[in-house]
Amino acid sequence: MALQNIVLILVSSLFHASWNILTQSSRNSQFLSGLKGLWIMGAGLVFVSLNGVGHLSPEMWKWIVLSGVLHGVYILSLSQAYNTADISYVYPIARSAPALVPLFAWWWLDERVGWTSFLAIFLILLAVYMLHFKGKIMQGFRNVWDAVLHKDLRWAFITLGLVVSYSLVDKKGMDLLIQHFQERSLLNGLEFFFLESFLGFTICNAYLFLKHPAGEIVGVWRQEKGAGFIAGIFTVGSYGLICVVLQFEPVSQVVAIRQTSVLMVALWGILKLKEPFGTQRLLASCLIAAGVGLIGLAD
Repeated sequence: MALQNIVLILVSSLFHASWNILTQSSRNSQFLSGLKGLWIMGAGLVFVSLNGVGHLSPEMWKWIVLSGVLHGVYILSLSQAYNTADISYVYPIARSAPALVPLFAWWWLDERVGWTSFLAIFLILLAVYMLHFKGKIMQGFRNVWDAVLHKDLRWAFITLGLVVSYSLVDKKGMDLLIQHFQERSLLNGLEFFFLESFLGFTICNAYLFLKHPAGEIVGVWRQEKGAGFIAGIFTVGSYGLICVVLQFEPVSQVVAIRQTSVLMVALWGILKLKEPFGTQRLLASCLIAAGVGLIGLAD
């Protein structure tokens, strides 16, 4: 993978970790996500008014709409998963996408990655489990196995399926865009992101207002409008950059490197919450660094 694309993914991961921290710090993370979505939708309208959409083919719209629906349902599914099961079960399942994306990318996109990339993906996934379970890797794998046998964990697996699905769909869409518009990769990424996000957050906010009293939602929005705005900017930087890189690199590698956001959140916990660093976090950091390095060396 090209060095500049690795850097873009790492910057994206920093943005991703930042909006997650803001969301987790909110009075109501679902409501803040909806507010963040409003800011993104507004920015998307401005972007479309300046650049237009007449150049997009019907086939391109198919992938944009499918991506928007998948992202919108993903947001709701993840929230439902956290409402019905303990985070120690949900989190590692939702973060297991790097293990499945290469298989489906091979089947659906005819994407081939070498053994070096598979080893890198394994190291990064192992580090994610290590960070979440404080070094108790076997406990993490036992939790995932228990979840397979636990019918109440269906939302966690639906969430995992949605992550894999939108990753593949977005790769397909970005491949199509770069084929037709090779000189505007940054605009391609932002365009796809804004259009699918508009639909996705429309679905998300419609659900919120059907599920919760409007006054309760608007009350949180008024108090946290600044946080919502900043989270919106971070989200544009997060997934907008991913859409740019997807035009040039295998989705399997992109999804794996993006997991570095987990390490960034853990480091924030160390610095902000004064959590102990621990040998396992140092080891997880080395595993992620090794994984990213291997992907950089892979063909």
